[in-house]
Amino acid sequence: MALPRKRELQPFSQLARVFRNIEVRRLCLAFFLFFLAFSGFTAELVVYFKQNFGWGPGISAAAFVVVGIVATVVQGGLIGPLVKRFGEWRLSLAGVGLVIVGCLLIPLARPEQAVAVVFPAVAILAIGTGLVTPCLRSLVSRRLDASGQGAALGSLQGLQSLGSFLGPPLAGLAYVNLNRQAPFWLSIALMLGVAVLVAGGLPGQGPSIHEPGR
Repeated sequence: MALPRKRELQPFSQLARVFRNIEVRRLCLAFFLFFLAFSGFTAELVVYFKQNFGWGPGISAAAFVVVGIVATVVQGGLIGPLVKRFGEWRLSLAGVGLVIVGCLLIPLARPEQAVAVVFPAVAILAIGTGLVTPCLRSLVSRRLDASGQGAALGSLQGLQSLGSFLGPPLAGLAYVNLNRQAPFWLSIALMLGVAVLVAGGLPGQGPSIHEPGR
C-alpha cells in the first residue's frame, strides 16, 4: 500500500482537495461562518451581561451551565432519533434558525426581565448549536467517498478552530467601535449567510444527503 506524499498530508493540501467539490465547499464555508459567528458573540456574553444587566460571575456562570446541559442532552441523546425523523439537512436549517432566535432575544432583553429572557435564549442557542454541528459534519462526509472523508473531517476541524479564533476579536471590535448589541447583529447576519449556503444543498440534489425514508 503506497504511503501518501508529504505534501498531501499538509492541511492546506487537504483543504484544497475538499474544496474542489462545489457542494462540499459550500457546506465547509457554512461550517466556518457558523463558528465565526457563534464564537464571536458568546465571547462577549459575560461582559454584555455585566454591563447591561449588572450580573455577577454566579448568574453568568449559571447561564453557561444551562448551555452545557442542553447541548449535552441534544447531542448525547436526541440527535440520533431527530436525524432519523427529519434528516440532517432540515435539522441544520432548523438549528441555524434557533441560533438566530437566541441572538435576537438576548439584545432585546431589558434588565428587569433579563433572567426570564436570557436563560430561555441561551437554551435555544444550545439546541441550535447541538443540531448544526453534527448535522453539517454528516452532510459533508456523506458527499465524499471513504477516501476523502478523513481529509474532510480534518478540514472541518481546522475551519472550526479558525472560526473560533477569529470570531472573538471580530466581535470585540464591533462591541467597542459600534455598540454593545453589534456582535449579536453581526452574528445574525453571518448566520443568515450560513442558512443560504446550507439551503443550497436541497434534498434530491445528490444521493448522499440523508433524508427520512431513504
